[in-house]
Amino acid sequence: MNSKNALFGNCIKKPPFKHYLCPHEDRLTAEKAIVIYILGGTLGTLWEVIFNLILLHRYVECSGSVFTPFNPVYGCGALVIVLFLRKIRSPLQVFVLGAFAGGAVEYFLSYCEETILGTRSWNYEKWFMDINGRTTVPIMIIWGILCVAVVFLLYQPLNKGFCALPRRAFRIAGMICIALVAIDFFFTVSALVRYVCRADGIDALTAFGNWIDTVFPDTFMKKRFPSMRIH
Repeated sequence: MNSKNALFGNCIKKPPFKHYLCPHEDRLTAEKAIVIYILGGTLGTLWEVIFNLILLHRYVECSGSVFTPFNPVYGCGALVIVLFLRKIRSPLQVFVLGAFAGGAVEYFLSYCEETILGTRSWNYEKWFMDINGRTTVPIMIIWGILCVAVVFLLYQPLNKGFCALPRRAFRIAGMICIALVAIDFFFTVSALVRYVCRADGIDALTAFGNWIDTVFPDTFMKKRFPSMRIH
């Protein structure tokens, strides 16, 4: 037995010491994912607000939700970026892959929104080098830059900070945040469905639909989703 250990012991690679301090450092857990979603969505909303202040010289609501300031497009984009690019060490590779991934996410979400809800929250048809009005090459370049920022300036420092948090408390806080985001998503989709139905002259068939119409009327929806166009 001792000779066997002597023969193969040196071939067994032990995990680094930090593995014992933070065994889940390399995993994208649910609580990490929701933090990335919230931060990405909030920073995305802030970016859109600043962009519109510079371009239109006025404040435009850009959260894309009825309750929270977490823009779902940027939140989902940040999650996709971290999910697929977090282990890449080359900023150039992150930029190139991120540009394509960001453009693909934006295109996919636009297509799903129009197909399922009959609405479009953005349209780049008048922009330079647009792709079916759902994204553009300049926007994809911005996505690439954002990917580098998300991976190297946001996720990597955060991932190290996560290890310093009490694991149980972090997990509970993460589950609470997931529940809040899920509730917000449910009411946002419900409000958008009724917004489209009202535009088509379709009355609510349930008490919940009537409640949605009362709480989220057209005036609220137009203010909350100023760029949305209903087909």
